[in-house]
Amino acid sequence: MVRGTHSTSLTTDYCLMKFLVDLPLGGLAKWLRFCGFDADCRGLSSDLPPPAAGTFILTRQESLKRLPRPDLLFITAPEPESQLQEVWRRLKISPGQIKPLSRCSRCNEPLTPIPREQVQGRVPEHVFHYHDQFLECPRCRRLFWPGSHLPAIIRTLQETLQETLKEP
Repeated sequence: MVRGTHSTSLTTDYCLMKFLVDLPLGGLAKWLRFCGFDADCRGLSSDLPPPAAGTFILTRQESLKRLPRPDLLFITAPEPESQLQEVWRRLKISPGQIKPLSRCSRCNEPLTPIPREQVQGRVPEHVFHYHDQFLECPRCRRLFWPGSHLPAIIRTLQETLQETLKEP
């Protein structure tokens, strides 16, 4: 394979909207991170942090549903992709707010570009020869590149967004 033939580009722009995601919604948190959103996933109780501008709390806990908080979204959809669609619809998230592959899907940290030379020996040889752009999570040191997973993620995000836009 010829180095640099993969045309998908990486981004380091970050979204301003933030989410505090209840632990049982971990799959939703991962999809929000795929979108580039800051999605902190942890167990929630009735002792929630004070409201913060641009931050939304996502949960399925009935006990939290009764709290009078405008920043609290009670999620009803059963699966992560439909939960993502629900969040997009309710918060009117636009395609321009989505920045795929800009956060670590595990740690939630913004990814940083890393010179290609520094990934040699840390990625499979064929990946090193095929790709020019790499990103690294500063916390877990995991490496990311626009591999075959990125088009599948983007396709799912586009399909989810299209379904969201169809709904009234």
